[in-house]
Amino acid sequence: MKQTLPISFALLIIIPAAAQTATTPDTTRIVGLNEVVVSANRIQGERKLDLPQQIDVLSARQIRLLNPATTADALLNSGWVFVQKSQLGGGSPVLRGFEANKVLLVVDGVRLNNAIYRAGHLQNILTVDANSLERTEILNGAGAVMYGSDALGGVISLYTKQPKLADSGTTGPQVLTNNLLRYATAAREKTVHTDVSLGWQRWALLTSVTATDFDDLRKGRNGMDKYPGFGEVKQYVERQNGKDVVVNNEHPNRQKFTGYRQLDVVQKVLFQPQAGQHHTLNLQLSTTSDIPRFDRLQTYRNGALRYAEWEYGPQKRLFASYQLELTRQIKFYDVLRLTPAVQDIEESRLVRDFGVNVRQENTEKVRVLSANLDLFKDLGQHELRYGAEVTHNKVRSIGEGVNILTGAVQPIVTRYPNGSTYGTVGAYAAHRWEITDHLIFSDGLRFSNVQVEAAFNRQFFDSPYNTVKQNSSSLDGNVGLVAMLPAGLRASGLVATGFRNPNVDDLSRTFEQTTGTSQTMGTLIIPNPGLKPERVVNYELELSENIENRLLLSVTGFYTNLRNALVVRPFAAPDGQTTTQYNGKTYQTVATVNTGQARIYGISSRAQLALSAHLRFDGTLTYTHGRDRTADVPLDHISPIYGRTALTYQLRRVMAEGSVLFNGRKTVAQYSPSGEDNLPQATPAGALGWYTLNLRTSYQLTSRWALQAGLENILDSNYRVFASGISAPGRNLFVTVRFER
Repeated sequence: MKQTLPISFALLIIIPAAAQTATTPDTTRIVGLNEVVVSANRIQGERKLDLPQQIDVLSARQIRLLNPATTADALLNSGWVFVQKSQLGGGSPVLRGFEANKVLLVVDGVRLNNAIYRAGHLQNILTVDANSLERTEILNGAGAVMYGSDALGGVISLYTKQPKLADSGTTGPQVLTNNLLRYATAAREKTVHTDVSLGWQRWALLTSVTATDFDDLRKGRNGMDKYPGFGEVKQYVERQNGKDVVVNNEHPNRQKFTGYRQLDVVQKVLFQPQAGQHHTLNLQLSTTSDIPRFDRLQTYRNGALRYAEWEYGPQKRLFASYQLELTRQIKFYDVLRLTPAVQDIEESRLVRDFGVNVRQENTEKVRVLSANLDLFKDLGQHELRYGAEVTHNKVRSIGEGVNILTGAVQPIVTRYPNGSTYGTVGAYAAHRWEITDHLIFSDGLRFSNVQVEAAFNRQFFDSPYNTVKQNSSSLDGNVGLVAMLPAGLRASGLVATGFRNPNVDDLSRTFEQTTGTSQTMGTLIIPNPGLKPERVVNYELELSENIENRLLLSVTGFYTNLRNALVVRPFAAPDGQTTTQYNGKTYQTVATVNTGQARIYGISSRAQLALSAHLRFDGTLTYTHGRDRTADVPLDHISPIYGRTALTYQLRRVMAEGSVLFNGRKTVAQYSPSGEDNLPQATPAGALGWYTLNLRTSYQLTSRWALQAGLENILDSNYRVFASGISAPGRNLFVTVRFER
């Protein structure tokens, strides 16, 4: 399929659809740099205009138009974030060449990253419901000063909806509600959502519930002429009459065993006893059915399907936080926010080889206790933000072999040492100085300490280590300058450092990584207690042009120097052996190690242009290059060039958008040797470039009822996103009915 980007296609569809709507003018607004963001400073809103760091904001209005099935899909379809998937129930964001545990996820001011966030690909962002979001802020680049460890590539800060107090003078409760029913054809997705806010003068309640059911995903049919049959599921395994049987797939474009179900609940209680004092209780629950690991279920060994079962067990996240916010002008602060929180996370892996009656069930349970204290003080030309954070993770790791015929259970090796702990302490101070109306200086400093401890059980795997203990500290800072130039021009520069301390997963994981290069020997990741924190120095420059309500154009160049990067490489045990026995098999040993030095650089651009009172153009483009300079090989997780262009037409009742989402090519020579980029899942030529044409429309039937419809991947293209183990959805028609009050 020829890779062209027919941008005008969207315009041809949008204008006829919108021309017959109401004639009341509704100016297409360019949000611009005056938008207020919170993620860059944790507590007090600040204009993007004043910040030297690149930040993208996905509002509730934009999420509504995108109409995504998951939060990962919202990020992907924004064009700002690259997202990898290994299964339908997946979605691993990549920021500036960093992924998984090198990107920090934050929900309502509390970090989600925990002791077992791995370096490969993560789907934890799915545990935050897109329909419950008020906004999402994507902070690109090192964010250590405000957030500590893990924010190497950036921070994705998710803000869920807030309860609304009743307007002054209102008698009785003020009721606000938002409801939707959605159906989409590619995965036969069925979603129901409701959220209700009840507000009084001092009390307010918010309840949000979303239930989603996904069937098996259908991939596209067209394209891939050079590789006919790519992505088709020829066979799958079924259990028949107590035996594993290979079945031919009658519908090879339907990716068998990809469907799953999910339930998300948010409950908030707001109490405002007096002006300037807020108390908020925030409860969140996310749980899923078993989520099949599609790429593993399509793994062949010796010409036959290897696995009868490979699923992630129910992914559960229970979150509870209390937030005290005081707004008063006293000596030490104008705003104070205290947020203690507790999280209980459970995830598991259920694996059974073909023809084997024992299923290996590895379950991980993590309890995270945390507390954040953030303060803000306005000192005229100067603003001061300071605070502290403490977290404690306790990991419970369970391994069981379950005989599916008899139900007999026996202990097996655990993925992590049971009872491992991971704790952090940090304190920060950030300062902003408005030197003149046209020149703003920013700086910040943070001290962090991280402690990790894990004790190994030698019953199943003879590790050369009894206990792993680490205690490391880091001092990080940033310096930035923003200059407002004539004619709406703006220039900014930033230098920032960051770090990521090895966690329990890095230090002590034992895991079969791949099937290996031979027919008899795979590779096994083994512990390496000698790891050091990986560190970055990030440089970025941005030049933007901003003409309010007309044009916003920005170009950002970034360069990141990465030291002691954690990568998977061949590894010898202390006795010099490069093979080991594990679960009765012989494996080549690999481990997470520190590489000497790496570099990542690239450029990203954003554009918004109001073509008329009702028509707006949006465009994004991101290019990233990364290389391990010590080993002289490409780094993993470096996405190909990607972006999005869109034309949006809006009148009083109708909004329509035509868009092109695209990725460039990634050749085999550009793949990392670590295996994290899943080269076996790509074509023989690597990841091919692709684009999709998409149309979304929304019609406001009445003040309370709205109808949305859209067609994604209109050309039904057959493609697979770089590093993904599952083909992307084919032509996808969705219909959503909304009721709001």
